[in-house]
Amino acid sequence: MVRVLILRPRAEAEETALAAVARGHEPSILPLHEIVPHDAAPPGRDVSGFVATSAHALPALAAAFGGDDRPLLAVGSRTARLAADLGFPRVVEGDGSGESLLAPASRVFSADGRPLLYAAGRVRTPALEEALYSGAVAVLVWEVYDTRPLDLMPQTVLHALLEPAPEAVMLLSVGQAEAYGQLLARMPPGTAPEPRLLCLSARIAAALPAALSGRIEISDEASMAALFDLLR
Repeated sequence: MVRVLILRPRAEAEETALAAVARGHEPSILPLHEIVPHDAAPPGRDVSGFVATSAHALPALAAAFGGDDRPLLAVGSRTARLAADLGFPRVVEGDGSGESLLAPASRVFSADGRPLLYAAGRVRTPALEEALYSGAVAVLVWEVYDTRPLDLMPQTVLHALLEPAPEAVMLLSVGQAEAYGQLLARMPPGTAPEPRLLCLSARIAAALPAALSGRIEISDEASMAALFDLLR
């Protein structure tokens, strides 16, 4: 059993905590961000398909295009499952990384000629967009939600980090890694915990302070299953 701290927004943190319990671990949660939907119309509807690199994008896609039979490229298994549950009949599942959607996006664009609609968060990494542009795949970006930091009470942070201290922390985004480093910087001298830092990717690991490099572990692939494999 491993005491593991989860920093995701609350709904996802609770889901991950249940998965950790099912694997025999002891989770605690400290959400560092909240998801705020945007009320913005899509920039266009004459598209060949849709792209979603987060489940947070799906409510806006479902509201605007529910039941649409054009392909929806979903970043991983959770997003793909939720897209199917929301009524999208042609879901293409990636391996958990945005870059894994480049090949299917190229096929969809080449077959149709119209751009893809990428429903995205305001805060995101540019890797997928850059890969699409460099591959001459036309894409319209539709920002449908924002990720905002939460203003946490100091006692809430101290309780999560010290009572008892986690043996591992799961880090699933650059924002989580940056925010975790900032939390440690504000800890009273000599009190900062020293858990293992389980990162979903090398890019996330690079966002942590250099002083923590000795405790970083990176999953073999960008999936929750691979990240859970590091809990041992």
